[in-house]
Amino acid sequence: MKVVSTAATISMMLGVVAASTDHASRVLVLGGGAVPVGTKKYTTGIRPTIDGDNFCAGSLIAPTKVLTTAACLGISKPANWVSVGTHYINGTQDGEQIRVVAAQNHTDYNDINGSYDVAVLTLEKPSKFTPVKLPAADDSDTVSGMWSKVVGWGYTSFPNGTKSYELQGVSLEVWSNTDCAQIYPLDDTMVCAGGVVGKDSCGGDGGGPLIKERGPGDEDDIVIGLVSWGSDCGVGYPAVYSRVSKAMTWINSVLKG
Repeated sequence: MKVVSTAATISMMLGVVAASTDHASRVLVLGGGAVPVGTKKYTTGIRPTIDGDNFCAGSLIAPTKVLTTAACLGISKPANWVSVGTHYINGTQDGEQIRVVAAQNHTDYNDINGSYDVAVLTLEKPSKFTPVKLPAADDSDTVSGMWSKVVGWGYTSFPNGTKSYELQGVSLEVWSNTDCAQIYPLDDTMVCAGGVVGKDSCGGDGGGPLIKERGPGDEDDIVIGLVSWGSDCGVGYPAVYSRVSKAMTWINSVLKG
């Protein structure tokens, strides 16, 4: 398989599905299924207009804060609105649509290699939905070999697919960075997951959460990663996610204002 460079991989994850991008960003969930309506309501869509299509995803981490990737803020579509608690990729038929009033990239974000690919959006008013839990800063919530779930509205087939109208999810195994570094150039701000043919994040899923599920409901879910970059979707190689634990010092500083 041709491994796409980091820059190319990031752009693909964001929604531009192309075989030869400079950094393939992830924009879809491949090989999964629609999550039950009314679940994973902390997942947010990021869109240019109140009822337009989500072009990236994020996670509600406080009533007025959404965690996503910096790469999602570096593309041509403006992150003017978020949809919170919404099952669908567009429209206003459910959940909340809230205007974005500010956006901050991680101070150490590197758009060349994808390090600290993390950003926080500030909302105009508080959401009524319950935020997802954040991981421990000591990285104890992220363990190689554990199962995780990625959710998003990205493409459901590659390379000639379309984005999903409903929120999708697929379970992925977390890799050790030692093993994943045999495929991609990594640092400790990243974590890999996946590697099964036909099951992956992909274009349109950028910024969406990689979740550690700790119970039958969503109240104890922890966001351990953010869809960041990878190679061609679903070909049997893992995707690379921003490791949220490594950004916790910065995230907490933003939450404290």
